[in-house]
Amino acid sequence: MSLIRSAPTDGTPWRDLFSAAAVAVAVPFFIGVVLLALFLMARSVLTNGPDLMIWVIAMALILSPLQTVAGMILALPLAAVLIRAGWFGWVPASLLGLSIGGLMGTMIKFEPGAAFGLCVTLILRAVLGRLRQMDEGGA
Repeated sequence: MSLIRSAPTDGTPWRDLFSAAAVAVAVPFFIGVVLLALFLMARSVLTNGPDLMIWVIAMALILSPLQTVAGMILALPLAAVLIRAGWFGWVPASLLGLSIGGLMGTMIKFEPGAAFGLCVTLILRAVLGRLRQMDEGGA
């Protein structure tokens, strides 16, 4: 597995790219749902500090698809170009996520935007790597 390179393709694997994007958008949402369920179950045990933080994080993750879809509109065409060139390894995917997440975070004044973009793009890369066998010279 290469940190920089991926297996180049002749065409853009749009079906796999959209499938991986759907998973990358859905994963934070479901983590937020689980956190909210844990919050509701443990609300009586927790004090005011930690329970409020868990609720805020859970709600941010539940609402994240609204912003993540906008980020994917920017990221998918760039990812398609990188995939075709064989440059969609882990480092370029990380840089793409950091830059788009930072841009989106700056636009809406959300400081952790770059970190969130990094995480979502790494989920996209991992799922796409599984679907396309992008590492080790797969098709």
